[in-house]
Amino acid sequence: MTDEIKEAEENKPPFFDSWSKMYWLVMAVLGILILLFYLFTQYYS
Repeated sequence: MTDEIKEAEENKPPFFDSWSKMYWLVMAVLGILILLFYLFTQYYS
């Protein structure tokens, strides 16, 4: 039983309850970066 608990703890993401929330955070950050780089390019072109 303790092996199952250890394995469940090792498979959890560092900041959220599930990996899908972590993936949404990564996609949101990438989307914001893409938008900022686009705006930066438009401003200085």
